[in-house]
Amino acid sequence: MATDEEKEHVFQAIEQAVDTIVSEVVEGHYEALTQEPQLTSKIAGAIEHTIKMMDVGDLNVQVEVRDFPAQGRGALEGKVGADVYISVAVIPEDRKDVSKGMLAQAKWDHSAKDPKLPEQIGKMTERSKSSSYVWVYGPNGVTCYPAGDYLNPHPKGSGGQSVGSLIANGLRCEEGDRSIGRDLTKPLITSLNEIMEELGVQTAVSFTIREGSRRRRFYRRRRGKRA
Repeated sequence: MATDEEKEHVFQAIEQAVDTIVSEVVEGHYEALTQEPQLTSKIAGAIEHTIKMMDVGDLNVQVEVRDFPAQGRGALEGKVGADVYISVAVIPEDRKDVSKGMLAQAKWDHSAKDPKLPEQIGKMTERSKSSSYVWVYGPNGVTCYPAGDYLNPHPKGSGGQSVGSLIANGLRCEEGDRSIGRDLTKPLITSLNEIMEELGVQTAVSFTIREGSRRRRFYRRRRGKRA
């Protein structure tokens, strides 16, 4: 089994990698006309491309991203007011599995007071009061604010954290909501598709940490009985 020090090393490595990627992508699009959902998708794709699979000692990290099109199944943002879903799952040797989820609505800093935002926040917090966030895209990266506090007056620069910090804290089980975690009894892609359709989000990013003998164990479909 991995030690607490080894786990913390992985959490910090994920946080640093994610924050570096996010900053690079956002800085490259800050002066462009990229819309928030498209930028969120680009960030998710860059994270998956850079990390994807990582082995550290007795731990395995897997990153998976899913995108639904703006039309059709993915055009359901009105359900919970979020445009991105983050899944954090820890599958340890002792089988005390943890699966949590987080919701976020992304806004550029110059449109962070979008008149639609209060309604979007209301829908998110109705589904998950503790794990809903507003991501503010700025010139140097992204700041994540708790959705329930975002519309209240707060000193500039206070109360927020980076995307990498948010994800690392989720994997530490300090952030996230079990009620919107993906179903770990199902294949990763299937479980992500299902929770995305249930919540009505266009982009999902999944971080899964497996330990020891449970590293990269894949779901196998049961064969149907022959007629």
